[in-house]
Amino acid sequence: MSYTYKGRLQVLGRREGLGRLVRVVNVESFITPAPPHVPVISCNLEDGRQFVLYYVPLEITIAINKLLGYGYMEDMHRESVFELLPTFDNIVRELDNTIERVIIDELDRETYLYTATLELKAGSVIIRRRMIPSHAIYLALLTNKPIYVDEALVEQQVMENSESEEL
Repeated sequence: MSYTYKGRLQVLGRREGLGRLVRVVNVESFITPAPPHVPVISCNLEDGRQFVLYYVPLEITIAINKLLGYGYMEDMHRESVFELLPTFDNIVRELDNTIERVIIDELDRETYLYTATLELKAGSVIIRRRMIPSHAIYLALLTNKPIYVDEALVEQQVMENSESEEL
């Protein structure tokens, strides 16, 4: 069984082209202090490097900080679905029993948007769902599941950051 996603073929089962995975050991989510105040998720990796996602949805930044126990923008008078979800123990338990891991594994070079794979177990079968990385990271944090980044994406981000610093 396979499906086409933006012209790329992914065979369900063993993923072709997935490189070495680097585990995320800590996640920080914040809004940059200087204008234009960009919501960011910074993934601290097991090898000491960082993998950074910029312009993540603000509600994810707030929800991740609340999940991590930080009082963050508590003066807001409404909540998102991400802040409501942890209050439903039965749903969180079901997610915990189903989610295996999250892998940030693709960068669309046309849009510069990353994509993550959420691996779900259904009996002896693993189902892979393509997701917005910040949403997948939130689900992994909610259920205490591992998060990985394809090392090729980490190396590419490091290279692009060093090139921009040289300018």
